[in-house]
Amino acid sequence: MPALPNPRHERFAQLIFLNLCNGEPKPYSTPRAYITAGYSPKGAFERGGSAQTSSSRLLYRVLHRVQELQAQAAEHTKESADKIIRELNELKTKATNKEAYSAAVSAVMGKVKVLGIVDKPQHETIDFKQARSMQDVGRKLLQSVGFREPIDDVSIADAIKANDRFIAELVAIRDNAQTLTLDHDE
Repeated sequence: MPALPNPRHERFAQLIFLNLCNGEPKPYSTPRAYITAGYSPKGAFERGGSAQTSSSRLLYRVLHRVQELQAQAAEHTKESADKIIRELNELKTKATNKEAYSAAVSAVMGKVKVLGIVDKPQHETIDFKQARSMQDVGRKLLQSVGFREPIDDVSIADAIKANDRFIAELVAIRDNAQTLTLDHDE
């Protein structure tokens, strides 16, 4: 949509839009935007004064334009991860060619942040304390080696058998070590 036909209405809409974009606490309250747009109300800045009333009425009339300005700004400033990665790759190449390795590393770290690699956990912690049955233990054992969603009974049963063999080996090592210790103490 083009600018509003009334220049003061357009200016008012733009001032309200700027207020929303800046995120500052009311640098342009509606009465202030109304006056800045060129209106001369009575009782300016008085609560319930004509500036407040008139500006509220005008805001209702130009709200669609404010929303349009917001949509245009969002579209204009839209950044995609792909575009950012391309720019960072170009910067990294230029930095590497100039042997500016710290700048190249910064570009790579920028890519890591954009892609969310640093924030993503590399290995999910498997909590065996939540296991309430041997099937839960078998499932968690499989998850600990990268089996994302073990649901088939055969795989879970095999994991439980492998765990039983592992525990038996550990018990044998313990018993062997205790036998050696008892023999050594005598």
